[in-house]
Parts: sequence; C-alpha cells; structure tokens
Amino acid sequence: MHDTATGQPDRKFTYDYAMWSFDGFTTDATGYNVPNPGSNYCDQNKAWEMVGNRILDKAWGGLNVTMFAYGQTGSGKSYTMFGYGANRGVVPMAADRIFERIRANTDPKITFKVTVHMVEIYMEKI
Repeated sequence: MHDTATGQPDRKFTYDYAMWSFDGFTTDATGYNVPNPGSNYCDQNKAWEMVGNRILDKAWGGLNVTMFAYGQTGSGKSYTMFGYGANRGVVPMAADRIFERIRANTDPKITFKVTVHMVEIYMEKI
C-alpha cells in the first residue's frame, strides 16, 4: 500500500508491550496497587521487569537509551513512567538503581556522569 498524498510506501510500526493500568487491582496497606488474580493489570514492578532492567543494563553499558510511551490522553503513560505514592514508575525506579550502582563502585578511577532528558509531546487539535 502507498500513502495517497505522497505516493510513498506505507510505514509499518510495532510496539514491544501494551500495559493495562486502568482496573483489575487492589490497593494494599502500603498504597501499592496489586494485580487481582487473573486480571490484566500491569503493576509498576511488572512494568519495571518488562522494560526497566533491560534499559538500565544497556545504559550502564554506555549506550544511549530511550523509552517511548505512546497512547491516548489518560491511558496511563505518565503513571507507568512516573507513578505516584507507593506506585513508583519506571523513571524513579531507574534513578534509584543507577545511584545504587554508582554507590557500589569501589574503583576510584571510575567517574560517573548521569544525564536525563525527558520530552513530552502533544499534538492537540481543536
């Protein structure tokens, strides 16, 4: 198929994961949202297991990494990325683990520089 306006071939896009964060959970005594048995709910720890460790390991190896969250307004992108309260998201979990690894370094010849960039893009139409 081709784009009728440009004549260019259609581009195919895919994704690694789709995460459900709307319902299907119970909030425990600490305020953490625990998935109900058999639900599709993706809690913050599962989101971290799915993407966080892999991204952090690549960054620790010296690569630039990107996590791209796409979806409709209110679909849970900010919740997964940042979280709230006991439901900490991928970004604060990554920060914790990065600085844990830095503190664990015992080689005085190794120095660290941590830089984080975040961009939020909206294409609102009236």
